[in-house]
Amino acid sequence: MNPPNLQALRQGDVDAWDEAFRWLWPTVFAVTQLKLSRFLPQDVEDVAIEALEELVQKVYTVKAVEEFKPLAASIAHNQAVSALRAHFAAKRGAGQTQSFENLKGTMEDSSEPAAAKSPLDELVQAELSGLIAQLLTDLNPEQRAILNDFYLSGLSYEQIASKHGLAIDTVGVYLKRGREASCRAIKRQPKLLKELEAFLR
Repeated sequence: MNPPNLQALRQGDVDAWDEAFRWLWPTVFAVTQLKLSRFLPQDVEDVAIEALEELVQKVYTVKAVEEFKPLAASIAHNQAVSALRAHFAAKRGAGQTQSFENLKGTMEDSSEPAAAKSPLDELVQAELSGLIAQLLTDLNPEQRAILNDFYLSGLSYEQIASKHGLAIDTVGVYLKRGREASCRAIKRQPKLLKELEAFLR
């Protein structure tokens, strides 16, 4: 779907806004779902709609329509975090004293790098992990376990060797063979290859 016309949006054109919402909805919904699915799955759609409503007020702050998607993702992320804060504040008020900050670590993947990511980056990373996991199902159990530990869990050669009772050199061999098997699996799935190439660009 093509981006809507920014001038038409600024003029309040109803059709243009309908087109904009259809264009933005998958991103806004996915970012909201990524943040809320564990604790507030029932609120995902409402929070996504609120994010789009807030976005309407930003139509004069963007210089190009391409800015809308990252802006929508950022608003959706912030709305979701606010919903979580309110949820945990209500729990504390009900006698459950665990703070939002203490729970924050459990809401995010422990393998996520410490550097800040945009909401779109988080979404892309989650989807890419899903694609890689799909590829791993074609590998033998040993290759799958070691590729998963290295690429998805971020373990070092030493940690993997210790975990599986292998020599470090053997870990390298498994990774090499697993990568080669993954390349063969990708080539057998043109649709998956196209999606991976889109992510890696």
